[in-house]
Amino acid sequence: MGPVNDRRNILIVDDDAINRMVVRVLMERRNYRVLEAASGPEALEMIKGETFDVVLMDLSMPGMDGLETTRRIRGDDARNLLPVVALTAHTSPKEQKMCMQAGMNAVLRKPFEAEQVDRLLELLDHSTKGPGA
Repeated sequence: MGPVNDRRNILIVDDDAINRMVVRVLMERRNYRVLEAASGPEALEMIKGETFDVVLMDLSMPGMDGLETTRRIRGDDARNLLPVVALTAHTSPKEQKMCMQAGMNAVLRKPFEAEQVDRLLELLDHSTKGPGA
């Protein structure tokens, strides 16, 4: 049985096409609508024109990395509440702290399970709606 996700929109940001494909297939199997960006600047452009429920952000990208992309999302008043989740193979306490300082909402360690995204979205929904939601 799949999640009750009302066909949520997910943006995957990763410079590696294979990584994007793996995450996209995993999320589409759970009935998520998935769009992809291959870079931070491309993600910022897509976010301006589309409403997303969550951004799954790779940290290591050439040019503008995931941390800087997130900082720019947080600097945009219209989009600063958009949930951003780091996707990384490295989850040291130092790296997690850097993610939180950049404005990310959570960190998912690669490889991850689709159910982890379901649970994370539930938690993010409750935290953005406030108590009693």
